[in-house]
Amino acid sequence: MTTRRLLPRAAAALLLGTCAAPPPPAEAPAPTAPATVPATPAGVDSAALRTAAATITAATVRDRIAFLASDAMRGRDTPSPELERAAEYLAAELRGMGLQPAGDAGSYLQRYPLRQMMPDSARVALTVVGARGGAPAVYGRNLFVVPSSADSARGQAVLLGPVARLSDDVPDALAGKVAVVTLGPNLGMELLMAPRDAHRAGAVGLVMVLDPSLPPEAVSSIAGQLAESSFEMPIPTLGVSAAAARTLLRAAGATDAALAGPPAAPVALPGTLRLAAPIRRVEHRVPNVVAVLPGSDPELRDEYVVLSAHFDHVGVGAPNAQGDSIFNGADDDASGTAVIVEVARALSRLERKPARSVVVLAVSGEEKGLVGSLWYGEHPTLPMDRVVANVNLDMVGRNAPDSVVAVGEEYTSLGPLAHRIAAADPSLRLAIAPDPVPHEELFFRSDHLAFLKRGVPAIFFTTLLHPDYHGQDDEVEKIDADKAARIARLVFLLTHAVADAPQRPTWQGDGLERVRRMLERSPF
Repeated sequence: MTTRRLLPRAAAALLLGTCAAPPPPAEAPAPTAPATVPATPAGVDSAALRTAAATITAATVRDRIAFLASDAMRGRDTPSPELERAAEYLAAELRGMGLQPAGDAGSYLQRYPLRQMMPDSARVALTVVGARGGAPAVYGRNLFVVPSSADSARGQAVLLGPVARLSDDVPDALAGKVAVVTLGPNLGMELLMAPRDAHRAGAVGLVMVLDPSLPPEAVSSIAGQLAESSFEMPIPTLGVSAAAARTLLRAAGATDAALAGPPAAPVALPGTLRLAAPIRRVEHRVPNVVAVLPGSDPELRDEYVVLSAHFDHVGVGAPNAQGDSIFNGADDDASGTAVIVEVARALSRLERKPARSVVVLAVSGEEKGLVGSLWYGEHPTLPMDRVVANVNLDMVGRNAPDSVVAVGEEYTSLGPLAHRIAAADPSLRLAIAPDPVPHEELFFRSDHLAFLKRGVPAIFFTTLLHPDYHGQDDEVEKIDADKAARIARLVFLLTHAVADAPQRPTWQGDGLERVRRMLERSPF
């Protein structure tokens, strides 16, 4: 996933291990769902479905994950030669199953531009104009850059306090000034939202102070992950360690009382801060993989059910204590990618294909901020208004062996249908668990976001985070391949049911209106 893992997929993605992870889903008995939602549409050969589903096994899923997450793939960074190799593998597999190319110009690949923002580390600086003495902040040691469209800014420092106050009514306090805010220990979406909120409040620059409880290596970790970002903030934005911030703010005129705790109101300091955050822009063209299994109904085959997962990860970094420098990404998200390919293989084996067409969309750039899926959403290779549903998977191979979280199940008819299918097939041995952290709004932090933005009903399957998230220990040996295979069979049955039903999936009640309101707060 992307933010700490759930930051989206860029900031937490950006943070490798500095954010707190939501708990795994608890083991629970399979819930029931309204009996009005059929598990198998009328006229469908259930024996054929069972036979096709049985071809999805722990071994077939494990083999795909093992290939994608092998050391030879070097973490499938976007961009990298290994990402290209992974795309070629996926295209070849889907071609061999008989799926048709649905990328650019009759190919299985859709290429999109990825612009990376690389800080000019030698010129990054955060200083107090006219101040003498004090240890300067040094990029990568106690200072990091959130790339912006402007290289520099200067203005009077305003100590605001907790970052949440940026969303308060502070129309005059920050106008033309440099806002100084403190971040919580979990960071989360704050790295992406704070610069935008500060810009809307009129600030010309932003300094974010890390929580003192974070380890010293947090700055270098964040700096490294942001060093090749694909997004730009509207104002120059720098992050600084708590210790360096105290030195800086004292030089800017802050009193010990002002530094003792969050101020009750914005405090304008006497000093002027100068932010220098020059970046170099480098553009690449990187692949998504798109293939389609044509539907069998002459009228419905021009409608589509999209299966999505991201096949990139975060590449190679500093070695751990064991000397391992490769972030294999077996769960994140080789597991989800393996599932959608296995579902496609099972569907392709059916003598009678579903009425609607099924699209397999494997995207890259998720770890850079959902860029591959968002590009597809804006530049679809198949008509977006004919997409009836999106089923997205990200991290489905760990944690409790008998449950999977269906994020967003409450918004559309896909949720009740998934519950009904799971309850009707005891061999799946899966409970569909509720989202354990609804306040994190995970429904807006994965690749299905591109479809939500177009009003397409979507559901997001995940087994959530674990201690190896974005670490070198996310290896295939730790994958519960049997669980991933059972999730794949659930997704196969769900996808077939949606693709073969006479009616499209629907939004539940005011689900679409609620989603649209929440999308207004999304940084993507």
